[in-house]
Amino acid sequence: MIRKPAKSLAAALGAAAAVVFLPLGPAPHAQGGDPPLRIRLGYDGRLLVKVLDIEIEQQVTRSGFSSSARLISTGILRLFKHIDERAVSQGHIAGGDPRPWVFDYQRLASKTHRRVKVTWTPSDVVMTTNVPFPSMGDPPPTLEQKLGAADPLTQLLRITLDGDRPDVCRRSYMFFDGRQLYALDFSNRREADASSTEDRLGLTRHFRCDVRFREVAGYGKKPPEKRDQGLKKPVAVDISEVGDTGLWVISKMQAPTPLGYAVIELKRLAVRGDDPTA
Repeated sequence: MIRKPAKSLAAALGAAAAVVFLPLGPAPHAQGGDPPLRIRLGYDGRLLVKVLDIEIEQQVTRSGFSSSARLISTGILRLFKHIDERAVSQGHIAGGDPRPWVFDYQRLASKTHRRVKVTWTPSDVVMTTNVPFPSMGDPPPTLEQKLGAADPLTQLLRITLDGDRPDVCRRSYMFFDGRQLYALDFSNRREADASSTEDRLGLTRHFRCDVRFREVAGYGKKPPEKRDQGLKKPVAVDISEVGDTGLWVISKMQAPTPLGYAVIELKRLAVRGDDPTA
């Protein structure tokens, strides 16, 4: 009797996390000789009760960056779906914009323990893996699509460094994880009230975007109406400034499900240093 709700819970929170955090290890040192800006973020995922832990670390210098993340299932979700995903990303900073270089992720709870490494150069994107994929999707991503995309951690850092740009809620962000290429379509920017947790963390200037998930390439063949990972309604994503630092964080995500709202909320935050790209 619990299997169906548990499956829905896992799917909903997994899809909501995919909006920004998936796929998600210790971060390497940021490139360059400048003292790095360091940001640590801790999120709890819940549907009625807490079921996910997400930890992210970002390090930025004037010339480069590194990010790391880990996502682990907890509580009742762990009884039905064991999730343990880790990733690191490194890249360079060009004109204040993070550009991907290497993205490495592992799915430690899967049967295959697959590890994937993606490397971007100006003219190519190369993926290697210890366990080959059965296929690269129908259709597979093109080189042009991969060069125009970035890994999830690089895209998240872009919001951190430039979250207040006027078009942040009028853009489509393209993500590539080595096999699957997907879009997050942001729209409908509006003001958002601060929660007690956001006040406690010292967050200010809150706003909210609607975000829709859209499969582009690297997935199994399916009609357009089935390419939303089951998220028929948009995910509400709240973005807030860290004090008056000019740094921005995703403070909450809410995805409607048959069991109620799946929520991923920022609970822990530490910032050391200034933005070297400002």
